[in-house]
Amino acid sequence: MMSTKANFGAIAKHEEDAVPQGMFPDTYRLYKLDVARLLRQSHPSEKRKQNCAGRKRRSTDAKRLLRTQAAAEYLSISAWRLRNLVQAGEIPCILGDGTTPWLFDRRDLDSWIDRWKQTL
Repeated sequence: MMSTKANFGAIAKHEEDAVPQGMFPDTYRLYKLDVARLLRQSHPSEKRKQNCAGRKRRSTDAKRLLRTQAAAEYLSISAWRLRNLVQAGEIPCILGDGTTPWLFDRRDLDSWIDRWKQTL
């Protein structure tokens, strides 16, 4: 016969794997995978330490092409607004083959800013 502590451990293990009431099993499985992935990721400060450990750090000012989020931050607008401006033909972008992100030239972003400048 097993001891009470061993039974309790088996019950606790079973409760950890049990799907919470009202949650679909597939959703819970994906949730647990996401949590495990987030726990494996390193903290941003650790990446900073790795970059400072003798390797040359790339300057963000030297990048001429920006991805959507970085270009939106550069223009101080949301990524959705930037996508809408591209679709309206106001800002040009470099399109990939469907799996690559849109890339934006800093010069095009600067010229869009210059077109919208106003003096009072």
